[in-house]
Amino acid sequence: MHETVTLAITKSAAALSRALGRGGGHALPGLIAERIDPKLIRKLASRLPHGIILVTGTNGKTTSTKLIAAALEASGERVLTNSTGSNLVRGVTSALIRAADIHGTIDATIGLFEVDEANLRLVAPDLQPQHIVVLNLFRDQLDRYGELDTTAAMIGQGIAATKAKVYLNADDALVASLARYAASPDLVSYFGIEELPLKAPTPHQAATDSDRCPLCGERMKFSQVFYSHLGHYECPTGDYSRPQPDVSIAHVDGADLEGARFEVAIGGKRSEVSFSLPGTYNLYNALAAISLTAGLGIEQSVTAKTLETTEAAFGRLEKVRLDGRTLYVLLIKNPVGFTQVLDTFLIGRPNLRVLMAVNDLAADSRDVSWLWDVPLEALAQSRPKVITAGTRGADVALRLHYAGTEAEVATSLEDAVTELVRDTPPGGGAYILPTYTAMLQIRKLLARRTQLQDV
Repeated sequence: MHETVTLAITKSAAALSRALGRGGGHALPGLIAERIDPKLIRKLASRLPHGIILVTGTNGKTTSTKLIAAALEASGERVLTNSTGSNLVRGVTSALIRAADIHGTIDATIGLFEVDEANLRLVAPDLQPQHIVVLNLFRDQLDRYGELDTTAAMIGQGIAATKAKVYLNADDALVASLARYAASPDLVSYFGIEELPLKAPTPHQAATDSDRCPLCGERMKFSQVFYSHLGHYECPTGDYSRPQPDVSIAHVDGADLEGARFEVAIGGKRSEVSFSLPGTYNLYNALAAISLTAGLGIEQSVTAKTLETTEAAFGRLEKVRLDGRTLYVLLIKNPVGFTQVLDTFLIGRPNLRVLMAVNDLAADSRDVSWLWDVPLEALAQSRPKVITAGTRGADVALRLHYAGTEAEVATSLEDAVTELVRDTPPGGGAYILPTYTAMLQIRKLLARRTQLQDV
């Protein structure tokens, strides 16, 4: 089918979907294109003069992509990205279709796409990216991905299908070991943290997913642990050890709920960075952005300025004002991510009001047994007032009960949000912790009552 006809059909389908209120058209055009012109993604991607960047990994894809996009735009690039987080093949294809005119012309200089871990191997051969960033690997949606070795192998297949420069998290042994899939050792760059004086309230063993040597399977020895299995490691048999980062955080001067100040080292040259997002996990997102932009030759001062001003991606620490209260929306989707939210925002804080909304739809994970691996016992000392909701709201309440915290199960997400606001004093704040589909549903509810833009 002629490309112009395909674009006309897919664009019309997206417009109809939006008009009927059936969605934002973020995936449907790609789904249709897969059926009638599977080569469309390759054709459109080839028209971006400065190529393609892909970002993958379990946690942090959307935030890292937003940070990278801000730095690219500040350096003069016109960036095409899938900012809504639709990161399967059809989502990337839809982003390209949305950006193209009816003749296939794209008014952008570079493509930047977050890609689902299992889908990297499917999109990389067609996109042929010049750069691939791999953030981390944690247990997530076991019904889709299987164990971490399987996920790593799928990412490795995607890397091997390209000649891209690869940026790997040195502090995650399984991610660092993906260097063997790169076309050349010269095309590998590592990022990591050298020192971190902050101590997490929960022990890292509470959500450790991968502490075995990726080569021989022996349990690694750690000299430093930053969270979960991220840190400084070596195999006791000498088979593998943490590679020296090319880009690293050399020193953290201060960190709080407003962000962090740290010193970054790039090739021996150090500079100060003020970062607008809190949490150790966001330090790694900042490092990924710094590492990638350094590889592109963007001045560090340009990247540093954008790190200071860029706000969180939707659903990842959004601040929403409603009826004189501030609601913080923080996505949860696996044990490690949930634990980082607990450590950064909840544990040890008095008068907490929290809504935990957990769905078990296909985009979330049908299996919610991962909730039992989250160290919710550490939350009990704060005596929070917790409301649970979603298709598995009762399961969350049961997990909290065994962790020493009683929760009220709301009959609907709308009732839960209403009750959360009512129980929060004027001028106060409350936290909403949703899984992915629950987050989208809650954002729609909030968008109807606030200035929040629906996606």
